[in-house]
Amino acid sequence: MNWIDRRKQKARRRRAGMTLGLLAVATAASFIVGMFLPAEHTSTSHAVLGRPPETVWRVLTDLDGMPLWRSDVTAVERLPDLMGKPAWREVGRSGPRVVELSLAEPPRRLVIQATVDGKPSLPMRTFDLVSIATGTEVIVTERVASRNPFRRVLVRLNLPRPAIERLLRDLTHRLGVSPRQMAAE
Repeated sequence: MNWIDRRKQKARRRRAGMTLGLLAVATAASFIVGMFLPAEHTSTSHAVLGRPPETVWRVLTDLDGMPLWRSDVTAVERLPDLMGKPAWREVGRSGPRVVELSLAEPPRRLVIQATVDGKPSLPMRTFDLVSIATGTEVIVTERVASRNPFRRVLVRLNLPRPAIERLLRDLTHRLGVSPRQMAAE
């Protein structure tokens, strides 16, 4: 091997070392930043649907029909009420979780919350249905908690697209309307 080849090889090793070093620094920085971010995060998304609030309400509260239109749910199993509130088990890609209907003000407001050992937990979804001239404005707010510092950083960067955007897309597909996405935070 001549001196030019040795010099090129040394340069490649130096670049590889610098790349690995930068990757390690970025990973450590993400972890440190994530440690200082709050565990809870709230995201909101809006959509306008060309259907009356009563129709949207019926679709949102139809437990037996959920697996037919929600892409994140493969099965729903009704459970006995938890402290007088309807409860069910949703089975999806992320595994089973028990959910309860925390608040229902037909056809305006619906609050659905996960439960752990019979106690309310996060995530919690709030559906606000506002009647407008062209149909219904659906405002979905989701509160989630994450213990993983890396995930906290990713959630703040909106890298895994919020589940509520997928839910609104599924809902508009179920209702057979062409939605006008108003805003997403």
